[in-house]
Amino acid sequence: MGLRSRLSLDRSELRFYLETHGCSMNRSDSQIMESLLRRAGWIKVDEPEKADVLILNTCNVKTPTEQRMLHRARILSRYGPLVVAGCMAKSQPELLRPYSKVLVAPRSIDSIVEAAFLALKGEKGEFLGWKKLDKASYEREHSDLIGIVPIAEGCLGSCTYCITKLARGGLTSFPRESIITRVRDFLAMGVVEIWLTAEDTGVYGWDIGTDLSNLLEGVVSLEGDFRVRVGMMTPNSALRIADRLLDSFKSPKIYKFFHLPVQSGSNRILRFMGRDYTVEEFIYLVNRIRERYEDSTISTDIIVGFPGETEDDFHQTLRLLEEVQPDVVNLSRFGPRPKTKAASLLQLPVSVIKRRSKEAMELIEEIKEKRNERFLGRDLVVLASEVTPKGTQGRTPSYKPVALGKVEPGYFYEVIIEGFRSNYLLGRVVRRLGKAGLSLNVQVEGCSSR
Repeated sequence: MGLRSRLSLDRSELRFYLETHGCSMNRSDSQIMESLLRRAGWIKVDEPEKADVLILNTCNVKTPTEQRMLHRARILSRYGPLVVAGCMAKSQPELLRPYSKVLVAPRSIDSIVEAAFLALKGEKGEFLGWKKLDKASYEREHSDLIGIVPIAEGCLGSCTYCITKLARGGLTSFPRESIITRVRDFLAMGVVEIWLTAEDTGVYGWDIGTDLSNLLEGVVSLEGDFRVRVGMMTPNSALRIADRLLDSFKSPKIYKFFHLPVQSGSNRILRFMGRDYTVEEFIYLVNRIRERYEDSTISTDIIVGFPGETEDDFHQTLRLLEEVQPDVVNLSRFGPRPKTKAASLLQLPVSVIKRRSKEAMELIEEIKEKRNERFLGRDLVVLASEVTPKGTQGRTPSYKPVALGKVEPGYFYEVIIEGFRSNYLLGRVVRRLGKAGLSLNVQVEGCSSR
């Protein structure tokens, strides 16, 4: 459709295509932008060739992701006017300007309607400011049975390798009342699983005189039998609130899932990374969690090949993995991100990084299978919350994924674990227990979660 034809359309006929990449925070941002556009009369379409304006919500946490974003921007710009939003629009706008005249930073998504009309008219617009938006307050639709609720934006860290800080800035916690209202609204819509998300959930509230534990107490006090997944928190922030945090996780509504990115098993490398904790503190934190919640899932992140990492540093990381035995490990090969301190350091040879990555991954796969094997024969309560091409997937009280076959989502099931893979468990459904969310009418305490 030509530009003149677009401008002659009634606003109610304008169509947008929205493509999202990256983390759950980005997914939430896209839901907010979609809601704002719909309320302004725009219609969402699922195919780029049918859109009057295209929107690309970007991630650029890693170099391969950055390259994929540039590829998508180049492809989508061929279909029509393109708006580029997200982290890359803020931290690397110079790379995107050849494909888009209109850029929208994560803290400016409230300007998406104006941005779309500028793109439609072929005009330039850059919304790259540092607003303090209360993103929890924006009404939006949920994704299937999962509701993503942002609780804060930005962080208090100074990691030398991270480009996300350049895109999302320092900590802005959203009001407790806004978050609880959003959770309540999602539950009223039929959501059964809530994801509380932020760059670092552990520092929630430090800028407004509260903390994560206080927020969780408010969330779990809401009516209904639903589940809450708490997103990533840095080890140092979790350590600071450890006592109250572990107490707040006692509610059966909260998955016993702790995402604590350690990044390296070498204290020397952690200092170079700008991570404000030690390996010993991380181990202490994990031990405390497992003492309190035996079946908890520990998820962590590891970067191999950081500048200056010696063979000894790398083997310290392997020893840490062997000692801690995390259930989930997100392994990354270091790649310098522009405008960060680590990008100016002497880089290791790619061949060394690849070799270390392969060795680490082999160990990680062994550990994951060992951690999952202990669930064989267990009788668990599982919430079926996701539908995949292969069937329904559920989650145990510790957020372990369980393949359930073709069962109806949105219900609790009694399940016997009969098999496992490195990334999930295989369950046989014994019986359906009751509907999750606001309309649960069957008690599910009878099945063991240990």
